[in-house]
Amino acid sequence: MSDVIIRLASMADLAKLMGFFQEAQRWLAERGSDQWAVNTPERTRAKLTHSIRHDECYVAELDGEPIGMMTLDEFADPEFWRPEDQPDDALYLHRMVVDRSAAGNNIGGKLLDWAESVASTKGKRWLRLDAWRTNAPLHAYYKGQGFDPVRVVNLSHRGSGALFQRHVGPTITDM
Repeated sequence: MSDVIIRLASMADLAKLMGFFQEAQRWLAERGSDQWAVNTPERTRAKLTHSIRHDECYVAELDGEPIGMMTLDEFADPEFWRPEDQPDDALYLHRMVVDRSAAGNNIGGKLLDWAESVASTKGKRWLRLDAWRTNAPLHAYYKGQGFDPVRVVNLSHRGSGALFQRHVGPTITDM
């Protein structure tokens, strides 16, 4: 496999990224998961557009073709992250999805490692995320990628709430 390039998304990527989400919704539903089921195309498009316009959306590319994406920002959802978590000490990962044709090639791992390097560059101690509460395979995936469970927040109006974090290591220039 060639090298994966990670770059800022542009509005020209929006249709492809929307396709990733629609494909992921179908794939999850086939496995009995309701993750992302409430996300209408309009809602997903609005979130992605916001992230792209604020330089928070990143695309993983292989041979010039988008194969995955994620958003990174400093927004610590107050329904999940408490003041004692020191929310300003983290960068937050959202909406990571990999094209099903690229599954099994550690694209998600590459995105996560890259996100950690961004967090380190920004002086953050943690890379954090909230995952769908009932998606045990996803929880196992994040644990396998070096994330530690923090807690599960069970809110009736949210499907997400399984909180994970990974300590951010120093960048090469910090050593």
